[in-house]
Amino acid sequence: MRYIRRSNNPNLFVGLILLLLLAVFAGPSTLPRLLSNINPQFYAGAPCSWVHMADDRGFHQSVLGREATNPFSVTVQTTALPTDASKSLYITITITNNSLGTVPFVYDPQRVIVGDNNTSGLGLIFTPPNSLTAGAPRQDSGTVPDEDLRLLGPRQSCAVTLEFPGGNVLVDPSVTSGTAQVRAFYRNNEDGQIIQAAGTLATPIYTDQGLWKGYVESQNVTIPRASQ
Repeated sequence: MRYIRRSNNPNLFVGLILLLLLAVFAGPSTLPRLLSNINPQFYAGAPCSWVHMADDRGFHQSVLGREATNPFSVTVQTTALPTDASKSLYITITITNNSLGTVPFVYDPQRVIVGDNNTSGLGLIFTPPNSLTAGAPRQDSGTVPDEDLRLLGPRQSCAVTLEFPGGNVLVDPSVTSGTAQVRAFYRNNEDGQIIQAAGTLATPIYTDQGLWKGYVESQNVTIPRASQ
């Protein structure tokens, strides 16, 4: 006689259903953000636009994050050169917080640039220089809006990918030589001044936004030709 083993734990089935519903209804950003908070290594490649924004830095900061020394590292990855104008070259910048605290970094998705103009944020540098461009003009203003600050937890990473259409890439021999290189960088020039909103009574705990000031760049990576 065969016996069919039945589970004595109905909560397991309910839990699986709830996880499925979470995956369906959480949307394309909530679930990855949740996973990156629980285990940064599990979802290290979350887009930087999904990472938590800052929230009232006059009161909400990590003490360990403020004390972090040289917390960031950056890496760069590139696809091969496109084979025709209908395809694109994709270059991905990954920024990692190597410290034990939560550290903010300056990030505006519309202002990840090509070339280093000594302003704060992420960017790419090509060797030799070429005609490719990306990002809107940017400048430093002494304080950074909360929506332009992202918070990386301990050992957490995020990535941003820039697309360069093949029609712009293939007409520039500085890019198509097979020896062209690219590196990524992150720069921040300011602590970030706290400006107390008019009419508020509470005095901010912190006098600045606790931003790490410095410059870090990746190693150069060669942009390969497409395999034939």
